[in-house]
Amino acid sequence: MFLTNSLRRMEKKIIVNWLVKANVCPGLFYGTPAQDGFLIRIRTPGGWLNSKQGALIAQLLKAWGSEALQVTNRGNLQIRGVQNPPSLEVLQTLQNLGLAAFDPRIDHLRNIMASPTAGIDPQELIDTRPLVQKLDYFIQNHPSIIELSPKFSIGIDGGGKVGIGTRSPIVWEHRYNEIQLLAITIDDHINSTSDLYFQLALGGDKNLYHTSILIRLENCLSVVAALVKVYIDYVQQNPLQTGKKPRMKHLLKDWGVENYLEAVKAELEYPLNLIFDPEKTVLKTVNPLPSQPYAHLGIHPQRQAKLSYLGLSLKLGKLSADQLLELVEISETFGSGQLRLTPWQTILIPDIPNQKIPELLPKLAPFGLSNSLVDAGIVACAGKPGCAAAATETQIHALILADDLKEQLTLNSPVNIHLTGCDKLCAQPSPAEITLLGTIIEQNGKKVEGYQVYIGKGQDSLNHKVCEEKLVDILPLIKKVCVDLNKTKPE
Repeated sequence: MFLTNSLRRMEKKIIVNWLVKANVCPGLFYGTPAQDGFLIRIRTPGGWLNSKQGALIAQLLKAWGSEALQVTNRGNLQIRGVQNPPSLEVLQTLQNLGLAAFDPRIDHLRNIMASPTAGIDPQELIDTRPLVQKLDYFIQNHPSIIELSPKFSIGIDGGGKVGIGTRSPIVWEHRYNEIQLLAITIDDHINSTSDLYFQLALGGDKNLYHTSILIRLENCLSVVAALVKVYIDYVQQNPLQTGKKPRMKHLLKDWGVENYLEAVKAELEYPLNLIFDPEKTVLKTVNPLPSQPYAHLGIHPQRQAKLSYLGLSLKLGKLSADQLLELVEISETFGSGQLRLTPWQTILIPDIPNQKIPELLPKLAPFGLSNSLVDAGIVACAGKPGCAAAATETQIHALILADDLKEQLTLNSPVNIHLTGCDKLCAQPSPAEITLLGTIIEQNGKKVEGYQVYIGKGQDSLNHKVCEEKLVDILPLIKKVCVDLNKTKPE
């Protein structure tokens, strides 16, 4: 196991990695520098955080002198402004609590994404938490997976109301993964039986390509292993001239979905089922209902009797150390000591007895934890000074925009506004309803920070530019668009 022999030598190596071997995809073991210090990202598979883990992270946040923790769009955590590498003791503690990989080489891979309401969603077809744990164990104990790009990702959707992937009718709520499994059922009307499967989808270039492959629960791990094996073979045989590792989008472009799946089938000892079997026309696919990711905000009943969960929106997904400690205490006092992080930069407290809800709600107000529909819809990248590529201070501007909208508007549903400091669109993988793209403009002979405004039109949203002004000058337009969008949405 890592960090058990020659501890001093290994600690020195970690420090060298932090200071010299910077990694553009943040983790714990390799420093990712920014203008305000190093960026740390902590993987939380499935987005699940227990009270011990939460308390430790809050302590580290204070020790590192960072101002805030941030929930990311993959349901994990990142800490900015870290000045010194984690000590050996801290890394060991994080490993022992399940917050750091025992093999540092895979620690910067993307988080396994799952529904934040897995196991408590009354609508879900299956509780995906055991499968997520098995897949995380597979990743942690599969050394060759380091051959893949850090963007390698897996998503598991149990068919619940708060789903991931592309089940939501609202495109900005979509979340993409290179390997995506969606729970569905197949009804046999002759024999009056119903079987559960996972439908496979493959992701690339912010699209999910749904396949006709159905996988039984007991075969999910072996199928993912075969998908990974063929993916690794492709990466090793097709290096990119840029020096970066090929991603799933490159594989699908070169091979196509069908050729990739044929290679995967050759790795398996059993045939894969298909959704449509012409010899069994009595079978009917029953797809899950459309998901409503932002329906998790507020108080909602769980599938367990007499229990509810509370969904809280956060300003730009941020939490202070004190706020996190307060949530940890609340989760222990009113729930089961669990917190759940979502891919929409919000947070859930599950397992709250219904009779305790009136006592719980007043305890949230003093800590500035939001349940605002405005806050729920606004996302922003790191911006200046945290990112060298950014043209604008997106985080500061997003807070200004949110405060202005909350003061003047009452919304019946969130309006998604994406502030991005450059055209890489890092903060949100899916098209926004309103995109503010940072740029430098000239006003009165001076160069100042401004934004190009785009009103969403699906995947090609950046082709629909409306104007280019300073933030203060575009506020009236943003308010009008928010009002117009809310008129077209059901309450």
